[in-house]
Amino acid sequence: MSGLRQLYCWFDTEYTRLELETAQLLEVALIVTDAELRPIPQRPEGIPQELLRRDGLTACLTLPPQEEISEHVLENYQPLLGRCKSQGLPASEIDRYLSLYLDEFPETSNKDVRSRPVMAGNSIYADYFLARKFLPDFLSHLNYRHLDVTSLKIEWTFHHRGPRFEKTGHPDKIKKFYRGQDEIVGDKHDAYFDVQASMAELAYYRSQFERRKE
Repeated sequence: MSGLRQLYCWFDTEYTRLELETAQLLEVALIVTDAELRPIPQRPEGIPQELLRRDGLTACLTLPPQEEISEHVLENYQPLLGRCKSQGLPASEIDRYLSLYLDEFPETSNKDVRSRPVMAGNSIYADYFLARKFLPDFLSHLNYRHLDVTSLKIEWTFHHRGPRFEKTGHPDKIKKFYRGQDEIVGDKHDAYFDVQASMAELAYYRSQFERRKE
């Protein structure tokens, strides 16, 4: 396959507890971008329109029994839990929708797994762990490498002593660096907001590293 692009698959999850071995998914969000962090939105047939945003996809999962949800999540994630209760779908169905979305990109079927889209986000190991557990078909479309923006955050703040990119409560700052069409309307405990914020954060660090070269 000639002429394929380097793509990033920006992915985030919200889940029931910090102990990943027993955690259940509550929400997922996905935006696919080119290497310049510009979203490449798709509207595949077979995916409910209410799950699609202008730049990507977001969906809630079936609400687990209350005893499987940590006290912290029960106390702080009520809007999300309400959406899961009224709109939640089984993990197998979400896996199919995510896969249908990625099927629109020829890069995801490249025989060389190193040329497939790279999963990207903050603390992406947790999202990868849960995707491997609940979303195996989706994960099979992706590169085995990951882009963790948290690594750049640590390098920038600890080594370069630069100012941290503050996301929560700063939609205007995110909008400044976000290169998509969707508005920045969420906040913490919202997977789609976290995806947008991570994309903006990487753009911010890139701009700062380039400035240091001047």
